[in-house]
Parts: sequence; structure tokens; C-alpha cells
Amino acid sequence: MKTSVVRAWGLFASVVVAGVAAAQSGQAVEWKVSEGGNGHWYRIEPTARLWTGAREAAEAIRGHLLTVGSESEALFVRTCGFANEAIWIGLYQDHADPNYSEPAGGWKWITGEPLAYTKWRVNTNGQPNEPNNGLGYGDEDFGLMDGDRITWNDGGFGPLPSCVEWDADCNADGIVDYGQILRGELEDLNSNGVPDICETSISSVLPPSVPAQGGSAITIRGNGFPANPTVLIGGVPATNVVRESLTRITATSPAVLPGMASVSVNDFTLADGIYIRPECGSDLDQNGVVDGGDMSILLLDWGQCYATVTSPQAGDATPFMLQEEPAVAAPRSR
Repeated sequence: MKTSVVRAWGLFASVVVAGVAAAQSGQAVEWKVSEGGNGHWYRIEPTARLWTGAREAAEAIRGHLLTVGSESEALFVRTCGFANEAIWIGLYQDHADPNYSEPAGGWKWITGEPLAYTKWRVNTNGQPNEPNNGLGYGDEDFGLMDGDRITWNDGGFGPLPSCVEWDADCNADGIVDYGQILRGELEDLNSNGVPDICETSISSVLPPSVPAQGGSAITIRGNGFPANPTVLIGGVPATNVVRESLTRITATSPAVLPGMASVSVNDFTLADGIYIRPECGSDLDQNGVVDGGDMSILLLDWGQCYATVTSPQAGDATPFMLQEEPAVAAPRSR
């Protein structure tokens, strides 16, 4: 049996049936331009949150709470799964606005777009009765939309589902980034919802492997490199970092334990960026001596490295030593 939460908002005790359990979450849906829409994407978030929490959750996935520009948009969003429930939208009352007054002054969209369309609930005589700060609950500073009549109400004291809208177009090509990422038209290697072409990103690191002891020159290629980048190899700062252009950085690799290592430029990380090769005669486990522990690491390597181990005599405290040997040359044919 579905449990509904009933709250009263408004002077006339207008009842909003939150019906949190009934809200359906699905994949984001595009309001296609070819069908008279705006090309934006929408998704119902059924998790009931306070308005501030719903806003943070939407922005964490690079969207924002729904802003409603027309009745057609509201009707489309209604088909996304919230039926007769109430959902938070991206409408709030700005107390710092010069036009602020209670209960109707200073209402704004979180995106900063003009509040050109409104749909506040009206009474049976067609007179607006929202926003009205409810029945003694104090200021209600956040907007919600009722699914039954797609009308608006002011609220602020209970958790509700919400709707996330995506409309960002960072590369100004006229197409919403979110859809291009979903369709694979734009890469998002770090899965943060922003196309790599619009932020710092790494496409390659050359050479693809370097010795564990560090000191090798590397070149990082990508996009959007800042003026004074920070480069980390396996979490260790690289040295001699030079940003040569928006798409190219040169640096010197640090000493790092063998294995696959991440490469980071500021807040972008390529998880398997570079292979760190073990080297004969190196203190691979970084315990201060070259010993048998380093040999066990060395055996995991598939690179061109040759070593012998001199075993200690009984009672001899001398550690195992790794000695580099050249590869055996193939005999020449006569």
C-alpha cells in the first residue's frame, strides 16, 4: 500500500499529496527540438530531500533543478514520471533582492534566467492564492510544482522529490552537452558530466613507460592546460613542469614504485596514464637498501631487465644484491 505524506501549504489549506513512494525515476528524457522542445534533458529524482539538498544533488551531476519557461515545458516534464506528485523546482525567494517582500517579492530562478512565465496556484475565483507562506509555518522560500495541475506553490519545510534539468552547452555548438555525452559524440573520460573539450583533460603521455627511479622527460598531451599546472605521477609531484601550450606539457618523472601509475594535471586524472618500469639495481621498495625485496618486485616486470642475485653465506648479514647484466646477444649468421 502506498504511503502518502499530506502537508498543507497556503492560506486556503491547499493540500499537496507528496506521494514520495510513487515518484518514478528513469533515464533522462530529451525534449527534442524536432518535437517543439528546447533540446534540454530531464530526469525525475524520486529521493525526497529538502530543497537545498535537492539543489546540491542536481548540481553534483552537472544539472540543476527544473526551471519552467512555459506550460508546454511543464506538461512535458509531467510525462517524465511524477504524475500527481509535487516536486521541487529551481525557484527560490531572494531576501537580498531589492524587490523582496513577503510573500510574493524576490522570486528567482537558480539559473538567473528571467522569471517570464509563472503558474502560481489560484483559488476557485481565479485569484492567485500562492505564494502565501502557508498556515503559520513562517517564510516559505522555495518553489514546488504540483503534478496534477502543474501549478506552483511555495514551501520549505518538508522533503520532496525533484526534477533535474540539463541544458549546458559548453562548446556552443547548439546541442546540450549531456545528450552528446550519452550518445558518445563528446568524450567524458573522467565521467564528471563535462565534455573533455571544455575542461582540462589528458589524451596521452609519452613515452608510455619510464624507469621507477625517475628523472625521465615526459610529454603530456591533452586540452585546457592551465598556466601553472600541477602534475602528479602516481600521486607524486613531477618536476620541471612546463606548460608549453593549452594542449602540451613537458615534465620530469619522479621516483615512483613500479606498476601502472595515474597521471594528473590539476583536477583531471588519467587513471592508467603511464607504466613505471622496475630497473635492475634500484631500491624498488624504497626501504633504503637494495635487497631481496627488490628482486621480488623485479620478477613482476615484463620489461627488458636482466639481473642475478648473490646469495649470502651462512651467518652473513649482507643483503641480496641485484646486479645488472646485458642481454645475451644472438649469434651472428655466417
